[in-house]
Amino acid sequence: MAENNSRITWRPGLALIALLALWTFSPPVTAVCPQPPETDGGMRKGLTQRNFQKSLRHEVGLFGGVYVSDLMGAAPLSGINYTFHINEDFGIEAGFAYAWLSSAFAKPVERFTGYDLLEDHAARMYTGSLVWHPFHGKFMAFRSAVPHFDWYFLAGAGITDSRNSEGLTYTVGTGFKIFCTNWLSLRIEVRDHIHVQQLLASEAVTNNLSLSLGVGIWVPLKRQ
Repeated sequence: MAENNSRITWRPGLALIALLALWTFSPPVTAVCPQPPETDGGMRKGLTQRNFQKSLRHEVGLFGGVYVSDLMGAAPLSGINYTFHINEDFGIEAGFAYAWLSSAFAKPVERFTGYDLLEDHAARMYTGSLVWHPFHGKFMAFRSAVPHFDWYFLAGAGITDSRNSEGLTYTVGTGFKIFCTNWLSLRIEVRDHIHVQQLLASEAVTNNLSLSLGVGIWVPLKRQ
């Protein structure tokens, strides 16, 4: 019985000695970093630098879309903007937009109340914004065309000149700029125009959304 107890006591010790010997005399293992995948032509895929330079350039844009007013509903939108890009990340923008507001509920409301509360009218929006481009990427299209793009955010203030608008208009938005050439870009954007609107004796803060598609011309036209 004592002999069996002695064998049981020594077995864990022998196993520990064997593990230490294996660790001591085994060859060192080096870490292997995975390599990026390759294309059919042998070129490695991976991150690339920006191929479109914005720093100290001027961007003039034309756009059109739809403007959705809290009181008047949806209306066509058109406008123009100018952006000076301080560097690759930040730009200062001034813009003008025009929308003709017409509500389908104007006539029923007039018949019910006797007042023309929702009269058709124009809205002219003058804005100034700070634009931030934090993200840059590229699309893969049919292996040959790889347009680069920026995802940007903006915030600013301005004035909405309309029949029922009061005070300043604050704007926040986001969008994408897709760079087609070194002087031409496409722009997809959504904005929230926040301002006070008045109807009879009541006032309320409203959120008026706009969705637009536009093009941008960059000056200087060519930049290395």
